[in-house]
Amino acid sequence: MASYRLIFGIIVGITLSFFTAFFFNIMSIIDNIVAYAGNDLRRIIALLFGANFNFDMISYITGGSPSIIGFFAPEILAWIFIGYVSGTIAKGLKRGIITGIVVVVLVLLIWIVASIFSGVDLMSLFIDQLTETLGGIISGLIGASLGGLIGGVISGPYEEF
Repeated sequence: MASYRLIFGIIVGITLSFFTAFFFNIMSIIDNIVAYAGNDLRRIIALLFGANFNFDMISYITGGSPSIIGFFAPEILAWIFIGYVSGTIAKGLKRGIITGIVVVVLVLLIWIVASIFSGVDLMSLFIDQLTETLGGIISGLIGASLGGLIGGVISGPYEEF
């Protein structure tokens, strides 16, 4: 039997991923929506889900001198928050980490599907800008796993009723 806490944590995480990058980086997201989407609701949804993957972890590590302040980009903070809330709802260390990873994978799939429906060129994302896209996915996985770990530990061990 599936745990309702786990499923509810995943649903809340996906819902939060639609808004959190926007909350942590309001002006940049608004500028992108105005420039690229206009009034197209499908493109706005694709941009809001895709905004979570904008921080490129690969370029951050391989670039010049990485700093602690540079690591806490708005997108990483959004993923840590999403993982924390999802992990707290799922309750338990293992379940918190699993919830964080599942939320990242599902948000990635939603972003790809929303991009397809809005007519975004996915070839440029996954061929021309492969390192930036992979860096965004890796930063999402690291941030959500870290947040899920923290949320799972703070909420205590999972107890079966």
